[in-house]
Amino acid sequence: MDTKIQILQRQFDHLKIDVIMAAYSEREAGWLNNNDEIDYYRVFYLMEGHAVLETKGVGYDLIPGRIYVLRPKQKVSYNIAIKQTIKAYWCHFRIRNADDMKFMKLPKLPFSSSVAIRDECHVVGIMQKMIQAQEFPTVSTNLRLHSGILELIAYLLDHSSWDDLNDAYFIGNEVGKEKWDDVLLYIEQNLHHNIQIEDLAKVAYLHPNYLITSFKSIMGCSPIQYVTERRLELAKKLLKETDLPISEIAGKVGMLNHYLPRLLKRHTGITPKQYRRFMKLELPKALGAAEHKEVNN
Repeated sequence: MDTKIQILQRQFDHLKIDVIMAAYSEREAGWLNNNDEIDYYRVFYLMEGHAVLETKGVGYDLIPGRIYVLRPKQKVSYNIAIKQTIKAYWCHFRIRNADDMKFMKLPKLPFSSSVAIRDECHVVGIMQKMIQAQEFPTVSTNLRLHSGILELIAYLLDHSSWDDLNDAYFIGNEVGKEKWDDVLLYIEQNLHHNIQIEDLAKVAYLHPNYLITSFKSIMGCSPIQYVTERRLELAKKLLKETDLPISEIAGKVGMLNHYLPRLLKRHTGITPKQYRRFMKLELPKALGAAEHKEVNN
């Protein structure tokens, strides 16, 4: 897996979002809005009409059928001008740990992301559920809003081209992309060995203490924690895809025979034998519409 994608995935694991509000709007031509006092992200889906985002004297057409994510106020300001009556779903949110979420700044200005929609019903459905959660507040309202914005972001990721990402994430970090490639590759190729911090430091040509600090800032955990996670993932893969004895799998992932079952049960609640059995079971066929209705009745 590409290093930057792997790092982005781990950053998303620590993503903390607060949804401000979600709504549906219709705006007439001539309406103008900007980001001068905005300290939150905007995501919107334009269903009809034509708007133009203007920044530094350059105009970007906002067209129907795409999701747009716009960043908060920054050095480069922008205005959104409605050229033709629009109909749009939108949502505002804040990222609590925004300083760590450098991936939101990677694509070209002024967008954080812009993705063509292949399934309008799916996206509109998510937005409508968020709006309904606000209109009829319950104890689960914030959970539903949080679930909605995460699903939208997941949709953006699943339908984005990773080629749009550049290496800006690594700028200002002494451990550049090439070094991270080497460090993560070394870990993957040596999971069956006793990996020490000093080994990784040599690969990156860094002092061990600096490597630990830099690794945690990028990956969200210490190098040793990461190695343990990768060993566990490899063990789960081997349990699912092979019939190797558990003792042999433990050896392939650099664990003692008694430690692998203990670690797996701590993380999943089940033993290696149970995990293997569950992962090899075929899923039952989904109920058809008629069967589903009959069950509900």
